[in-house]
Amino acid sequence: MSKLTDVYSQLAASAGMRYDQVNNVIYGQKDGFDMVVYAEDSQAPYALTIHTAAKTPTGAAFTKDEFKELSKTVDALGVGKQEGNHITVSVVGSINQKKLRDSLGSKLPEAMNGLVSFLRNRGCQPCCSICGQPEDVSAYVSAGSYFHLCSGCEANMRGNLAVEEQKKAQKKENVAGGIVGALLGSLVGVLCIVLFSQLGYVAALSGAIMAVGVLKGYELLGGRLTKKGIVISIVIMLIMTYVGDRIDTAILLWRDGGGADAGYNLFECYRLVPFAIEQGAMEMSVYIGNLALLYVFLLLGAVPTVISKVKEKREEGRMVKIGSALGFNSSSN
Repeated sequence: MSKLTDVYSQLAASAGMRYDQVNNVIYGQKDGFDMVVYAEDSQAPYALTIHTAAKTPTGAAFTKDEFKELSKTVDALGVGKQEGNHITVSVVGSINQKKLRDSLGSKLPEAMNGLVSFLRNRGCQPCCSICGQPEDVSAYVSAGSYFHLCSGCEANMRGNLAVEEQKKAQKKENVAGGIVGALLGSLVGVLCIVLFSQLGYVAALSGAIMAVGVLKGYELLGGRLTKKGIVISIVIMLIMTYVGDRIDTAILLWRDGGGADAGYNLFECYRLVPFAIEQGAMEMSVYIGNLALLYVFLLLGAVPTVISKVKEKREEGRMVKIGSALGFNSSSN
């Protein structure tokens, strides 16, 4: 058992809840309200959020002022919001990670009890996230979103996911169109590389922008983003990063290296970069060093983006009941 798993298990016990290790969430019921407690950002595992589904007697959503009043009344509760029947409220803790971890044992029960009191005092009833009916519900996660569903809405959602997955499966991948889209999307990344460099920076942000642009471009014009598409996109990222660096070098050669004075335009300077290096107009070590640094920052920015996209694709059409060790996809019976 990992340290985080051990902490979550203890937190669940302190709040009278259960811990789902597979989905890494705390779940259960408080005074009839079905609740899920999770970390929105895996990099901040102790910044917890409580998610439940409830409906006011009039069906009206809570205002920002009401959530502000809640956070003032209950010290353990922070920012709250409501979308439809979905209600989420953050659990407040210390900025220091160790203190936050140590204090959550008392903070989490206080937060959950405070939220239940807030809902009950306003006449709210537990309900299904989708239909809003006061039915018996269970917690589910689908594509990173949490739901509290009655049996009817659970079946409908699973059916809708199955239809969508079937449509995607029937949609053919247009590799040629995907490559065109990826190249067009990469131009945003190239522009960022050049702009950041001209400002004196080599930023990982340009790598993330390059990755998002390429992957999104491939998906839009290719129809689908498959494993093949991701591999092609990665190759295009590497190539276009080199192109961006060479354009940046060509600008320097044209502006500061005498290219403009010699009557060359920017396109000609781009072609003359290898010759300039060969003639010693610019140092090979500096050029290679800058390019290598740019690739390092590409990795720093692009790798998390690609991993996130792969995870997103893996989760599409997948619906898991919280508390069940067995995950099932939309086509399962």
